[in-house]
Amino acid sequence: MSSIHKSLVIASKNAYELSKFYAFVLDGEVCAYQKEENHCVVNSDGIKVHIYQPSKKQPWPKRGRASALCLEHPPSLNPLIVVNEWASSLIARGALRAEEPILKSFGAESWMTDPEGNYFLIFVPCIP
Repeated sequence: MSSIHKSLVIASKNAYELSKFYAFVLDGEVCAYQKEENHCVVNSDGIKVHIYQPSKKQPWPKRGRASALCLEHPPSLNPLIVVNEWASSLIARGALRAEEPILKSFGAESWMTDPEGNYFLIFVPCIP
């Protein structure tokens, strides 16, 4: 498997404002995805924090999903296929799918749980 980047993902009702806060805390900069409700903060040490606004169609994330580890795969032309294959390989190692993978305008993602029930997000960005 290709190099996987690790970061933290935080749910926020105002992702841009929270992104600015963490950019200040981490002495980093805000990088916006294609949608205003999804941002990331990156600093010169390589620390990355994804901050997203959950879908208004779903309830606010449960405790343990509002702040979780985010594993980011290198970008792909077919992010949904990659996220499905990746999820299958993680399931073979004891992970469970917390929800089905979804394709968004900026990539594909899926919430998973590790063998101890901790939530984490896998994310594959689209190649622009």
